[in-house]
Amino acid sequence: MQKKQLIQFSLLLVLILILAGAYAGIRSYNSNEEKKIEQQEADAKITLTSFQPKSITDISYDFDGTQYTFSNAQGEWKLSENTEMVLDQEKFESFLEDAGSLTAVQEIEPEAADDEEDYGFDNPLRTVSVTTEKGTSSLTFGMKNEMLGQYYLKTSESSRIYLVEESVYTVFDKTAEDFEKEEDEETQTDTDEQDIDMEGEDAQTKSDE
Repeated sequence: MQKKQLIQFSLLLVLILILAGAYAGIRSYNSNEEKKIEQQEADAKITLTSFQPKSITDISYDFDGTQYTFSNAQGEWKLSENTEMVLDQEKFESFLEDAGSLTAVQEIEPEAADDEEDYGFDNPLRTVSVTTEKGTSSLTFGMKNEMLGQYYLKTSESSRIYLVEESVYTVFDKTAEDFEKEEDEETQTDTDEQDIDMEGEDAQTKSDE
């Protein structure tokens, strides 16, 4: 290899190393900036609820004009309005985990002349009641701020007013049927076979008569 080519190759190698280093530095910088932004967003959020599913004994809320109340009886969740309904316990506890980690995006500073009706609390869209061993607390959803796509909310812990994302409101967009345990395929098959056997026995009985 000629001396000139060797020099060109060396310069090219150095350039590649510089570019690789710069790329790694940019990636590291962007990653750190993303982490900072995520942390700032997390710090800015206001905690509304903080409880574990096992600490709750009762929870109630309204959805589409129907009030739903669920109670924990001897370690099993039941619908108070229909205790015969079998609930999927894992699915319901997953719902409780969501309900137990709600946050607000902003606290509102009401004007002196503002009243509850200015935020819809005189006719709330939804009220959620949660009972633990420590007592009962509630969340009251006022009107929706259509411009922001967020809801006004108050807790029973204070008179403060918060703005929450729509996802906080829709956590409770659940009917009792959404938690109902699906019948196992094997159980369903056995039931179907029993029905067939019964139909066969009835047919045989009629034939003998």
